[in-house]
Amino acid sequence: MRRQLQTILVAGLILIATAAVGASAFTSATVERQTTASVTTDENGLLGLSDGNSGNLVYQDATTGQLVINMTNGTAGGINTDALFTLGDPANPASTYAFSVTNNDAEAHQITVAYALTTDDSDSGENLNFRIYDSSETLVGTVTEEGGTVAIDAAPAETFTVILSIDTGHGAAGTLTSADDLSGTLSFTVDDVAEGGTVSDGS
Repeated sequence: MRRQLQTILVAGLILIATAAVGASAFTSATVERQTTASVTTDENGLLGLSDGNSGNLVYQDATTGQLVINMTNGTAGGINTDALFTLGDPANPASTYAFSVTNNDAEAHQITVAYALTTDDSDSGENLNFRIYDSSETLVGTVTEEGGTVAIDAAPAETFTVILSIDTGHGAAGTLTSADDLSGTLSFTVDDVAEGGTVSDGS
């Protein structure tokens, strides 16, 4: 009887200790994980922007590593009036282009491209054209300074090339003068693409 009572008491103590541990909560915790978030140049970024082979008007800035489009490079004051400049070859966009856009991520993305003027120009014609081609040299869209966007679906490691043309009156657009300015911001908005939806969680 005494041995049986001791066994019951030990079992009771174990149950009490377990209940006490289960009811307690930790007051602090430390969990460490490694994160890689290096900053790199445009051409090596998750969205790769690389200059093409159309000369020194489109280049990677040696200091910032950013892609630069600068029509005042050298001693030039800008683009001539009543002229048409093309950077790249629309007949061979895979080999001769102003710059390229590459999805360097391991998953697919939708890349939306837009251009916004810093100051409105004097006509409604399309003076500035960014023509975007896929690897099969198919035109997938054109972005101009007159507004609008182009959304391109980019598979992992897929590259698109861009032909840049500036028409200051020699082509279909109206003639611009030295009072006009086509400077602005070329933007790229990247969204996830996944099975069953347009974002990474499939929704």
